[in-house]
Amino acid sequence: MKTSIEQLGRLAEALVFEQREEERRLSAVIEGKSLRIRRAEGVTWSPIAIEDQDFTFGGRVRLKVKMQHNAGLVGAFRAGSPVSLYQANEMGSPKSKDAVRIGIVRKANATAMDVILDGSPLSGAEMHERWTLDARSDDRTYRRMAHALNHWINTEDGIERAARDAFMGCGELPMLCDGTLSETEFTATSDSLNVLQQEWLKKALMHPALSLLHGPPGTGKTTAVLAFVVEMVRQKKRLLLTAPSNAAVDLLVSGCAKRGVMAVRIGHPMRLSDEVQSHGLDALVEADSEYKQVRDLRKRSKQAWQIVDRFHRNFGSDQRADRASARQEAKSLEREAISLERFIAERIVRNADVVCATLSGAANEALLDEKFDCVVIDEAGQAMLPAALISMQKSSRCILAGDPHQLPPVIKSSQALAMGLEESALARFMRSSFCAGSVTMLTEQYRMHPEIMAPSSHWFYEGRLRAAQSLPTQILPEILRSPWTFIDSSGCGFDEEKEEGSESTMNAAEAEFVLQRTLEILEACPSFQVGVIAPYRAQVVELQRQFEGLDNHASFRDRIEFATVDAFQGQERDAIVISLTRSNAEGAVGFLKEYRRTNVAMTRAKHHLLMVGDGATLGNDSFYHQLIERAEQSGAYHSAWEWLYAS
Repeated sequence: MKTSIEQLGRLAEALVFEQREEERRLSAVIEGKSLRIRRAEGVTWSPIAIEDQDFTFGGRVRLKVKMQHNAGLVGAFRAGSPVSLYQANEMGSPKSKDAVRIGIVRKANATAMDVILDGSPLSGAEMHERWTLDARSDDRTYRRMAHALNHWINTEDGIERAARDAFMGCGELPMLCDGTLSETEFTATSDSLNVLQQEWLKKALMHPALSLLHGPPGTGKTTAVLAFVVEMVRQKKRLLLTAPSNAAVDLLVSGCAKRGVMAVRIGHPMRLSDEVQSHGLDALVEADSEYKQVRDLRKRSKQAWQIVDRFHRNFGSDQRADRASARQEAKSLEREAISLERFIAERIVRNADVVCATLSGAANEALLDEKFDCVVIDEAGQAMLPAALISMQKSSRCILAGDPHQLPPVIKSSQALAMGLEESALARFMRSSFCAGSVTMLTEQYRMHPEIMAPSSHWFYEGRLRAAQSLPTQILPEILRSPWTFIDSSGCGFDEEKEEGSESTMNAAEAEFVLQRTLEILEACPSFQVGVIAPYRAQVVELQRQFEGLDNHASFRDRIEFATVDAFQGQERDAIVISLTRSNAEGAVGFLKEYRRTNVAMTRAKHHLLMVGDGATLGNDSFYHQLIERAEQSGAYHSAWEWLYAS
């Protein structure tokens, strides 16, 4: 077996391949392509107008940007998207590489966005130029992961070295000081937990170096994690709560708030959901009584910049000196504002019992010198090991919670895949014989009707899942037939096709059929929230397009959501409809081979799960063949012809 250092070194190599592949894919769309193609691909808006400019937290420049007519795809950019701005030549390329400005989208709607710009503000003249905005790759997360790997490879700390070897299957976990507690110390928190949740909580509170919580869908993983947080805060301990995605971190923040625990959310405001904005470090700093001094300094700085940009009909030495003085004053005032802002932020973080951030966000400068009594990583089944190691530097005690049978980390490079980068931190640690005793699996689930739960339990969890006795039952209208239904569309002519200009697969005929069945659910169950999931982005777009074309779509808009599997991770709906999309003579299922994605999609449903797919195509794959057989045996199988003949 390779040493832990050799294994981590291999992951460092894999990261390089993954970063290069990500950059290559984006460059293939942008570089050398015309503006027309780039607009169609959704990676460019050109031209755009810059409507306003001001300053925000940290002295960052904020631009208000609006897409001009026919400048690109509506809604192509989202909050958090890294972008570059430049003035383009006739070929659509930057007039000068030095003139390219970079930033991140703070918030966006269909045709406008706020961009937080790196560096100094635009001049008055630049504000009135025509600009082009491109998507760009962001290497900051890769640099942070590489730095973390370097730390764990070279650490001289005895506890860290022992933990590293155990994580990688090369040695025993280190022993930390005994944290034994009497059961009465956490009875109040554990009253609402089931037996396995309580068992894990007791083990996690005993101060182990590592505790692993395997939580299949609906088993109350996050409930158990938050019970741990409450107990630790009660013991005056400081915690860092992390997760791979902003959405997962925001759920932790919301969960803390509901339990009376004040959490500070580290992260750019543009990446925080509306629900947790008030917990964001930026918002807390701005609410501080001393922040009025920062506002005054910024106001004076902006006035000085206006002097710099003031137009002079006759521009001589006096005007040049005034402009230089104003520029110096503006920069000095901004430095003073930033310094005071940082002081306030450091004080807030230092006094916080709970700090929440993404795995990459754990490297934020606000946490640079911070150490915690425990680091918690939720949704660790989605966390790349190098990313998890960023936050794990912050404490000798770590909790990882998640499910290795749900969505894995998304890896684009085939070389990085072959080198093991797709294996999540949770899966890797669970595979280590030295960490096996740290694992607790929750088996009582509170979300799904037993018939919806059964296939997932059988294939992914060794049949160990059990529906909780308190699980509410929902009587379904006869038109929905059963809690779980598989509709086979083979022979119906629902043929797949490639989306024009991309490799994503769509199936317009299946989308129409799926939409009709979805409307039946919405009409038959007026209280239901429905999620429509497709494995391919192009199919999601086609479903949305057809839905928007319906005369009565507005009446259902608040009760339906269309998305890929990734967007539904960690969520649930009363009913889930899955369009499996693939239908071809070759029997190729492509992306559907990632069965963990299907597991996630199926287990989002509470009361009704409807799957639509071509059995002739899907049946060539052993997993889907067994799925269809199980549907037949349980009375959940139907042919699409039952509906087509009826119409």
